[in-house]
Amino acid sequence: MEDNRREIRRIANAICEIDGAYYSLSKDAGVKENLFWLLYSLDDGEFHSQKQICDDWMLPRTTVNTLIKECEAAGYVTLQSIPGRKRELQICLTEAGTAYTRQALKDVYEAEENALKETMSQCGPSFISELELFAANLKASFEGMAGEKEE
Repeated sequence: MEDNRREIRRIANAICEIDGAYYSLSKDAGVKENLFWLLYSLDDGEFHSQKQICDDWMLPRTTVNTLIKECEAAGYVTLQSIPGRKRELQICLTEAGTAYTRQALKDVYEAEENALKETMSQCGPSFISELELFAANLKASFEGMAGEKEE
């Protein structure tokens, strides 16, 4: 177990380093961290609901709601009804929002590309699938423990 503890701490430390790198780049770009993640999540060409963004990116609903209102007032996003869903709205980047996001995240995207290229050359394409598998297994384990405590 002690050997696994050391490896898990290495993974946790690497995750903290990744989070810190994103935080530093968002700060350098002059974008608040939560706004950074909202824009990042919206800049994939897909439509998203506020609920989906909160669930996928682990952002507080009130924070995302405030950011969406600010972005809507600035002309960066529009809200559209989702057929069949009464209270949920799609959040879409406008042209101005896309331009702002691409400019604000330009250095982030470049750094990501460089890091991924280097990592793939050393680890191969399975690296991402393996990381996703670990994340899913860890999440399931945590949820299982939470369920046991509730009983």
